[in-house]
Amino acid sequence: MLERLLYHPSGMVRVRRMVVTVGILIALALAGTLLLAVTPRIENSLLQTGWVLFAVLLLKLPLVGLLCWIVMRHLELPTQRPRWSSDEVSEIIDYIRLEAARAEELPDAERRLAYLLGESWHVADRANGAQKGVAVAVALEIDARLQGRRRGAGPRV
Repeated sequence: MLERLLYHPSGMVRVRRMVVTVGILIALALAGTLLLAVTPRIENSLLQTGWVLFAVLLLKLPLVGLLCWIVMRHLELPTQRPRWSSDEVSEIIDYIRLEAARAEELPDAERRLAYLLGESWHVADRANGAQKGVAVAVALEIDARLQGRRRGAGPRV
């Protein structure tokens, strides 16, 4: 249910709903803190215990639970490959292509092209389907530019 409330079917955050939800939970947690400040004034120890449990469990725990759920939903472990959407892969490929063209004009073009070549192969390793082919083509294009630079022929392609 939280998934449908806070995220679009594409996985993007519904920003307004997320802000409102987190705002309400923060307000409840702050109210819980204020209620805890009143606890010493209660003389009955059983009532004090109930008051503290109410203030902590019902007012603070939902915020902690939501934050834990958000973190676990977006958890990427260092041993796992990153999960890139097709839009992200397209953005990365376009960025690498633009940077390779821009690097041609700079004095350290060979070093930059070598770095971009490694990055483009990295993207090609992680891309799927047609995007893998596009990433490989970009890597080969950058490699051709780099080889042209190393031969002293200037930019090729």
